[in-house]
Amino acid sequence: MGAWKRLAPAILVLLSGLGCDFKNDGKSKTIPTAPEYITRDVSGLDAVRPMPALGLKDGDTLRLSAGPVKKVIHGKETRMLAYNGSIPGPLVKVPQGATITVLLQNHTGLATSLHSHGVRMASAFDGGLDTISDGAAGTYTLHFPDPGIYWYHSHEREDYSLELGMYGNYLVAPRDTGVWKPVDREIVLIVNDILTDSAGIKPYRKDGADYAMMGRFGNVFLVNGDTACTLDVKRNEVIRFFLTNACNARVLAISLRNGGTLKVVGSDNGPYEAPRLGQWEYVAPGERSVFEAYFNDAGEDSIMHVTPTRAFGLAKIRVSADSATSGLHRYFQNYDTNAHAIASIDSFRADFEKPVDKELLLSVRMAGMIGMAGVAKTAAAQHDPNGMEWEDHMGGANELSTSENTTWIIRDVKTGLENHDIHWTFKQGDRVKIRIYNDSTSMHPMPHPIHFHGQRFLVTSSNELPNGVELGWKDTYLVGRGERTEILLDASNPGEWMAHCHIAEHLEASMMFHYTVEKAAP
Repeated sequence: MGAWKRLAPAILVLLSGLGCDFKNDGKSKTIPTAPEYITRDVSGLDAVRPMPALGLKDGDTLRLSAGPVKKVIHGKETRMLAYNGSIPGPLVKVPQGATITVLLQNHTGLATSLHSHGVRMASAFDGGLDTISDGAAGTYTLHFPDPGIYWYHSHEREDYSLELGMYGNYLVAPRDTGVWKPVDREIVLIVNDILTDSAGIKPYRKDGADYAMMGRFGNVFLVNGDTACTLDVKRNEVIRFFLTNACNARVLAISLRNGGTLKVVGSDNGPYEAPRLGQWEYVAPGERSVFEAYFNDAGEDSIMHVTPTRAFGLAKIRVSADSATSGLHRYFQNYDTNAHAIASIDSFRADFEKPVDKELLLSVRMAGMIGMAGVAKTAAAQHDPNGMEWEDHMGGANELSTSENTTWIIRDVKTGLENHDIHWTFKQGDRVKIRIYNDSTSMHPMPHPIHFHGQRFLVTSSNELPNGVELGWKDTYLVGRGERTEILLDASNPGEWMAHCHIAEHLEASMMFHYTVEKAAP
């Protein structure tokens, strides 16, 4: 109750900003109209199924049906959304260079789309700018030019559809066997967190996103759709993990419970030039991490999410007494560079020091929310020293922030245009130097994972320090609070595209813009 009393003045200011009149004259009060929520009814729904793995080849067709299912979470039947009845949707394994057709039937009750995150496909099939109405179908032709781990999800009401289960992975096998170093086995993990109450997943407003300030942080983790994910491995078996962060807002800090070493070898769009050995790996919403590990001793270990104040088990690892016979663990500490990654970047190095072409500022505007700004500043003071947001520090105030009263901002510094008013135009083949500054003096500074559709980019510097540690192709990057990041965008894929923050509630609160890559003359 004490916390609520502290928040009450700010919440009243928020409600007045929404046009709600609260009179304290002892005679009358105008109570705001309660919002409508999307149904949580599970009647007649089929139970969710485990994630299947599908091997497709060039020219194959994938049929997906999106619709509601029920899943038992901590003893409570909960309404969720699934592709082909499974959460996650099918793990789709394809060879590099393949082209497949995806036929998507929408039975979700709302409009949907299919965005193949990180895949450099034709813009007509990007899913960011088109919708499929409920009961209708859509067709997507997807080409996979790059090896690595990618994922698919809806781009309509992403705050709702993503948390409820509409996501899945593509694993693209390289044509060149030297892209990745040898390992004993590969395991794909996709992590999501969901916010539950006594009746299931906390309800979603029909009229738009809430939790718009911080994003919706969950209190239950799902790994490959399971609240109790368990992996069986052998001693000394070197495993390559492909991990996707499908959370709405939460940055993951990945480590092993028993302090084992992670060998981080790649990210969004393939391998890094050189691996990094350590005990931690940050993975922001929308990002992927490719890391390797092995386990010396029989028994139990875990893949963990560890913050400065809490530790969460994501996947239990049962290590058998049997030992792998390959002997690959003996070479685990090697820092061998990756020739494939180096060759793919070489022709871009001359542009690392070119002048900045575009400059973006990240900020926020809260309409009629003077009291809320004070709450936001207080919450900001509790941040990790590195600027991370590990939990929702704003409680009820965050829940009451919506896409109507909160606008997250991407501003073009040169023109002053913001969000949907920005529309850049490039020529196919341009290398575009973009500086992104995350304003630490805004009403609520927090890290933002910025995602560019349809292209790839290199992070060339952070706070004016060259990136000499993890150089590899990305499509999503977490710009920290107060950070100045420079990226080099490879504008090689013609079409109409969008770029946005991948905190789902920030996207719904307008934090996005459009750009065009004009096709080069033949």
